[in-house]
Amino acid sequence: MTCNLKLLAGQKKSSPFWTFEYYQTFFDVDTYQVFDRIKGSLLPIPGKNFVRLYIRSNPDLYGPFWICATLVFAIAISGNLSNFLIHLGEKTYHYVPEFRKVSIAATIIYAYAWLVPFALWGFLMWRNSKVMNIVSYSFLEIVCVYGYSLFIYIPTAILWIIPQKAVRWILVMIALGISGSVLAMTFWPAVREDNRRVALATVMTIVLLHMLLSVGCLAYFFDAPEMDHLPTTTAIPNQTVTAAKSS
Repeated sequence: MTCNLKLLAGQKKSSPFWTFEYYQTFFDVDTYQVFDRIKGSLLPIPGKNFVRLYIRSNPDLYGPFWICATLVFAIAISGNLSNFLIHLGEKTYHYVPEFRKVSIAATIIYAYAWLVPFALWGFLMWRNSKVMNIVSYSFLEIVCVYGYSLFIYIPTAILWIIPQKAVRWILVMIALGISGSVLAMTFWPAVREDNRRVALATVMTIVLLHMLLSVGCLAYFFDAPEMDHLPTTTAIPNQTVTAAKSS
């Protein structure tokens, strides 16, 4: 029981973790707070800690859940539209909606938004046991940071419909720069008191995983070669060719 309470948020302990009321508190957030946190994720301020400035007073799962859900559909729908627009007008192209992209995008986004924070939380807890002055974040706070940092990819995924690779890569670099800055500036204070190499490796790993997510989504959902538009070759029976020659 103690482990579950500590895992999800430290401060919200009014109800037992097996009750509905306990989890309801994680969605008890108003529109102003959500918009304020989204704005903070879009405009990272150097020297300002995202957790302390926006999250710690009332960490929530509402924003991260719906941001991830919206991003899943934005990527899946935009990927289908991009494929359609690229081959629009080709007589040999037959458009078939790829609904599997929704499930694939959901698996990727939600796995990243939950498993990476869980691994990072476990790592910080482990390092905290060795270096006592390391800043401590709860699992819920880390999930919040990752969830809100993904918001920039929603408009980015919509703009990825533009069938120009150069434009797409410029957009992904802008989104990566903004969201990566939020993550780096948030978690650097948590590890800077640790061994210098460990601290730098931790932040670099965080940014690298974020880069793999953004570049991977662009490459798979938008830049992957599509085979549906390729013309099919029809073999001509030898009898037909022979008959044509004889005639």
